[in-house]
Amino acid sequence: MSRTAQAEPSGEDPRPLGFIAPIALVALCTLGVVISGLSTRDHVRFRVSGDIQAGACAALIDSGCKAAHSSEAAELLGVPISHFGSAFYLAGVGLAVLALILRKRRASPQAVAGVASIVALMGLGAVAYSAFLASLLIRAGEACPFCIVLYGVNVAMLVVGVVWWVRGQRRFSLRSLLAPVLVAGAVGGGFFAVTTPFLMHALAEITPWTVAGAVNPGGKMLPPFALPERIPSKGAPKAADDLIEFSDLECPHCESLHRTVAFLFVERGPVGLRVRFVNYPLDSECNPHVGRSLHPTACLSARGGICAQEQGRFWPFAEATFALEGPRSRGVVLETSRRVGLDVERFAVCLDSAATAKTLAEDIALAHGAGVRATPTVLINGWTFEGAIPRARLQRVLDDTSPCGCERRSSDGTCGSVGNLEKEPAR
Repeated sequence: MSRTAQAEPSGEDPRPLGFIAPIALVALCTLGVVISGLSTRDHVRFRVSGDIQAGACAALIDSGCKAAHSSEAAELLGVPISHFGSAFYLAGVGLAVLALILRKRRASPQAVAGVASIVALMGLGAVAYSAFLASLLIRAGEACPFCIVLYGVNVAMLVVGVVWWVRGQRRFSLRSLLAPVLVAGAVGGGFFAVTTPFLMHALAEITPWTVAGAVNPGGKMLPPFALPERIPSKGAPKAADDLIEFSDLECPHCESLHRTVAFLFVERGPVGLRVRFVNYPLDSECNPHVGRSLHPTACLSARGGICAQEQGRFWPFAEATFALEGPRSRGVVLETSRRVGLDVERFAVCLDSAATAKTLAEDIALAHGAGVRATPTVLINGWTFEGAIPRARLQRVLDDTSPCGCERRSSDGTCGSVGNLEKEPAR
């Protein structure tokens, strides 16, 4: 049979949408990859230091998208959801490229419809998940510019997929779904499998735990760190290990570290670990070293902690304050003092006194002089570290920096040379 007699290949979609839809999908998903990547970078920086001033989102909004990074939904199985987003949008790019290849090869309309239907389903799922995340932000009372852009990308992706499918073949076979599913899985899954180990390494290892930074550029242990007797303390003065929290009672990462330290204190006991607490509120009202108030009522909470310490109830007050949600008004702080068993009238007088403000200023000057620039910062056996250190990592740091060394540690967690220490009550 001659070439002229051969049947012309059939199935090419004559509509311009067959070309426009994949190009639109590439543009949308590329934007999604960029925004998700920036959000992942911000999340890593926020997770390890609690600093919302750094990062791309902080350049757009004062909160630095704090709610988006501190929410329980910010991570899935320990991986930032924005990283899942990057894989998702790359899968979308892969589908668009597949559609363009199918079009160039004049594949059947059903094959292209299979791609369009998968895009529509992905868009539908993304929009549903966006609605869930948006509800969390609304409850937190904060806006996240990056999140809003991604919500728009997801809605547009759904629209492109649905219009592409409806105006195209409007039907597909199960066989036509195989290629797009495999391509989406290979591109998105491949990216996720290759990059996630590096990301988890960044979250676990590349924390800014530089020893003393500019204070001690040689990486040596700081000299003995003297603190006033008034500082909240629990554990024996000669405990095997010493840990000092430089913290902000309204900082979510400080809360995380505080709970980890509290667990280790119970585990190691007062003869195994001494814990002390120094205020460093990230609030420009009382902290001259903060350019802007990251936690607008943190000074009030810090003064409350000082007043609770005067009545010997700092640790319960700190636990209750960390557990609060939203801004802390004076009334909220007074109610918290009542709930933890403080003399509220005495507490209220202390809260407004000049002496309390002076004590807080001393705490801030002391912390800043020690090189504290972000919260939480901890001084562990003379070594400084930043960030919400995970429990297993903190245990290893305590063992590695212990003056007595793990091999000389007794079964009760103390150094063999410490002997029997009296248990000092928490102050």
